[in-house]
Amino acid sequence: MNFIYRQNLVLLIRSLYFCMEEQWSELGRKYDISPAQQHVLFILTTNNKTLTPSEISAIGCWHLSTVTRLLKPLKERGFITIIKDPVQLKFKKVTITEDGETLFLQIIDDIAKNDFFPFQIRPLGKEELDSFLKCGQKILDVNRGLSCREKIFNAKIDGVDYA
Repeated sequence: MNFIYRQNLVLLIRSLYFCMEEQWSELGRKYDISPAQQHVLFILTTNNKTLTPSEISAIGCWHLSTVTRLLKPLKERGFITIIKDPVQLKFKKVTITEDGETLFLQIIDDIAKNDFFPFQIRPLGKEELDSFLKCGQKILDVNRGLSCREKIFNAKIDGVDYA
């Protein structure tokens, strides 16, 4: 592949990520929870509310040590519980609490009201957005696998109007 494509992809994806990170950080300041911790709550909410740290690591594309670091303050603030798996004692189960769900839904409500989250996309038409998502899905399939893409694109939050 022509080097200019790779360069432009890197610069484009990083720039878009930082645009989104600005919006996420603003929510983080408002609710006193980091963007990564918000993402943990999202992952739990959209995956039957309980996962192992390894599953969170795989879905969130984090190293397991990063997940452990992210979980500690969430547990201390009562947003998650961590218990040993009763069947496989070497494994832990992370579950979002009612307080965690309440906080997460407040954040989601703010996101739903903000036309600029994750960034301004109003100038794009449906076809352009569909094309962008389709390209991203192909890249994700090759780099993370079909199951990762399916988890991302099939994630739904109960009570959210997706229309």
